[in-house]
Amino acid sequence: MFEQIIAAGPFTTTDNLLFEPLSELLAYATRNSPQLLILLGPFIDSEHPQIKKGTVDLSFDDIFQSEVLRMVQDYLEYMGPNARLVMVPSIRDANHDFVFPQPGFDLDSLDVRLQITSLSNPGIFETDQVMIGCCTVDILKHLSGEEMSRHSMDGQPNDRLSRLANHILSQHSFYPLYPPAEGVPMDFSLASEALHISSVPDLLILPSDIKYFVKVLPVGGTIEGEEEQMKRCVCINPGRLAKGEGGGTFVELKYQGSCDKMNASIISI
Repeated sequence: MFEQIIAAGPFTTTDNLLFEPLSELLAYATRNSPQLLILLGPFIDSEHPQIKKGTVDLSFDDIFQSEVLRMVQDYLEYMGPNARLVMVPSIRDANHDFVFPQPGFDLDSLDVRLQITSLSNPGIFETDQVMIGCCTVDILKHLSGEEMSRHSMDGQPNDRLSRLANHILSQHSFYPLYPPAEGVPMDFSLASEALHISSVPDLLILPSDIKYFVKVLPVGGTIEGEEEQMKRCVCINPGRLAKGEGGGTFVELKYQGSCDKMNASIISI
């Protein structure tokens, strides 16, 4: 059984930069010992009131180092060398490149860097024979605002959240929307290759402001020569770890090789 915890930023409430939700999440992970912890940005949220007003004394990178990375390093050192963590940036990260597709964080200075996968945004990685795709741009929300029809082919209403996620898989792209939504700094010279989904992942993680969910999506047809068969993909929106001045949600997932052997919980803090 492959156990993982998935959480998306913001990781601190809007009334301070103490990162208490992140601290609570790491305490939960310490008690439950998942094989993998996936943290998706924003970490230093450019929409945070203190960041927007410029009322902080430290640089954005210093806050990232002294708060976020310090907690992450403490967690990994306590859990030991078998603990693994994935970090994915967001275009809302004030301390990182404002471009999409986006490179991963440079974490080479950390003592525990070998236990961390610094993933690009979007990105795909494989662990314990499970392929996982991640994208922190809110494509679900952007697609929701652009849909021309909200009915299935036979005219019957269907599951809106599953339908939105299926657009991504059926079009083989992490961002199947042109032109991009306002505020998305798309680099078209990189987009064609970096946004392409060449193979259906087992897990697709799409943090969004729309309601959190875990859905099993049937995927018909083939992608780049794969055998003709009905595949299934688990799509996950963990919600936001911090919402305003309060805590939000994250997902705890136990996955054993297939959707039939899976248990997912959406947990509030």
